[in-house]
Order: sequence, then structure tokens, then C-alpha cells
Amino acid sequence: MQLRPILLNSRQRIKEINEKFNLKLTAEFTGSLFFKINDAEPFELEQLKQLQRNGAFYFFRHDAQRNETLIVPDEMRFSQLSERNGGRDLPLRLQEMIRARFDNSAPVWTVNHKTLDFNRGPLIMGILNVTPDSFSDGGRFYERDRAVERALQMEAEGALLIDIGGESTRPGAEPVPEEEELRRVIPVIEKLRSKSDVLISVDTYKSSIARAALKAGADIVNDISAAQFDDKMIEVVRDFDCPIIIMHIKGTPQNMQNNPYYEDVVEEVYHYFEERIERLERAGIGKIIIDPGIGFGKRLEDNLHLLRDLKDFTFLQRPILMGTSRKSFIGKILNKEVDERIYGSLATQILAVQNGANIVRVHDVQATQDALKILKAVQYFETD
Repeated sequence: MQLRPILLNSRQRIKEINEKFNLKLTAEFTGSLFFKINDAEPFELEQLKQLQRNGAFYFFRHDAQRNETLIVPDEMRFSQLSERNGGRDLPLRLQEMIRARFDNSAPVWTVNHKTLDFNRGPLIMGILNVTPDSFSDGGRFYERDRAVERALQMEAEGALLIDIGGESTRPGAEPVPEEEELRRVIPVIEKLRSKSDVLISVDTYKSSIARAALKAGADIVNDISAAQFDDKMIEVVRDFDCPIIIMHIKGTPQNMQNNPYYEDVVEEVYHYFEERIERLERAGIGKIIIDPGIGFGKRLEDNLHLLRDLKDFTFLQRPILMGTSRKSFIGKILNKEVDERIYGSLATQILAVQNGANIVRVHDVQATQDALKILKAVQYFETD
């Protein structure tokens, strides 16, 4: 059984849902929570029908041929009826998602005797590519001391995390031998750790690199493959009890932009994360951050849908990282080269935070910090 929550947060989204499912939902449903349920078991479907008879749903439709159920719950009535019935199975999952919608709490993790508090958010992750060929800053921080200097500068500007990568994952990039990737990242991690307690993530999909980086002082693994390219990555993360950032990618960096296609990119990425989170939790890993993977096997319209509908991913109840900085979809919209995309990047980062992102991964830390300070001042009257 697959369960997907969809937040009807705009008239445009209601229009899209109406067109996709041949419905006639009106503007009064704006702000409602819509659920699509596929392949429910007969007993689960009967539970839903019983709730429907008792007035738990504003809208209910079941397609027996496709075994697809669409509902818009009366959230208060639904919760009351579910509790009265003992909160069984599918209704319990629905109730948990309804509650999650209004739960503003975020996790607080202890990471190598440091605190990673997502309630402080939004948090800024500074990008440090120690590569000769990354799409934005390849070659600029290839030498160890310059890389460490740049990391300390980003920390001073407001980055709580520094993401260090030794292999470019831009579209078409070729893999780097493990020995070369180790040579690039480990000296930088060691020297940075000797100078700062800033949280360090290592951007790699190779378990051997992750293990060496964590031993050298890194705190977090940032894996573009969500621990799929290297089966031993799960073992490394479990051994160090460290957080892992899992990203959605379609294909590999070498082929991910070769005509990617989605029927519904938000749904596909959502269920991908469900599967990966379940796999990691079964392995004993609980500190999981999700990254929808903007630009990794996505068309322009896919990136825009993920950014606009990011709030749907909050129902997975995991911290969300968003990496849009200087990416090509911004260049396509603005017709600007990489080094001219700072203002477009800031716009996407503000949108991401408003739509639920806990971390933004950026090149331009000071500019992002300034923009987020204004956002927090307006939203929470925080001016310090």
C-alpha cells in the first residue's frame, strides 16, 4: 500500500489535481490535506469506508479498477473518530500525518559531542569543492590551505556546516579513483578540524572515503546515491552513528541528464525516500536528512515542482536539505552564466525555507545569511 499526502496550498495546485484525477475540487479546499492511497488491502479500504460513513471526509472517491482512493479528511472529525476506533492500521498512519502537519518541532542530534539543533534553523551549509572540475568553483580551492581558509571564511559568515567534496557530480562528470579522492579531501578535513569545531560533512558515495573522512574528523556523510552506489555505506554510517544525507538521483552523474522523465516527480521522489528511510531504519540508522536532488536527473519543470511542492516532504518527518545554489535551472530561467546566478539562487533558497527546508546548501554564505536574517525578522520579529 502506498500513501501520499498532497498539500493543496494554492489554487494552481488544486487545478492540477483536478486535471490529473478528473475532479471538481473548488477553491474552498485551498489549505486542505489531500491523500492519494494506492493498493489498499480490503480491510484497510473497509476502515476508510466506515470513517466515510461517519462523516470523516470532506471528499472521498474510490476507483476499484485501479484500487486507488482519494480523500480530503475533515481533520478534526477524522482524528476524533480514529481515536474512538483505536487508531488502527491505515487510519493511524493518516492521523499521524495530519498531526505532523501542525508539529513545528524539529530534532536535536548529538554529533561527535556537538549539537545539531534543527530548531535553530534554517541552517546554512557552505559548499567546499576540492576538485579541479566542479561546475561552479572547480579548481579555486584545490590546494589544502586555500580550501581550509575558505571553509573558515564560510564559518565566519554564518555556515553551521561545511560540505567537503573531492569528486565533481556535475552532469557528465567521470568518477575519480578512490586514492585521488582521499588525497583531495582527507588533508583538508584534518587541518580544518584542527582549527575549528564546525560541523563537517563529506560529500561522497564511496564507503571507503566516508570511513576515512569520519576518522579524520568529519561528522556527517552526504551521499548523492542514498547509500545505493556502495552497499557498505550503510555499515559505515551505522558504525560511526553519524547522520547521513540521502539524495534522490535518477541514474548516475554520467547519465542522469540523458532525457530524464517522470509522470509525477514529487510522487516518485516521495516514495523513493519512503523506501530508503525504511531500509536505513531497518539497519539501525536513525539520523537521516533528505535532499530531493535538484538538478540530479531532473528537467527544468521537475526542479520547479520539487521547489514549489517541497512542503509535501515534511510529512516524512525528516530534516530537509535543499541544494539549488547556482544550478543550471536558474541559468535557464535567467539566461545567466554560473557566476551571475547569485540573486536567482537567493530567491530559490528563500522559497525552499518557506516551503520547509531545514538546511540550504550554498556557495554564497554571506549573501544567504543576510537574506535569511531578513526572512526571520519578518516571520518571527527576530532582529538579533
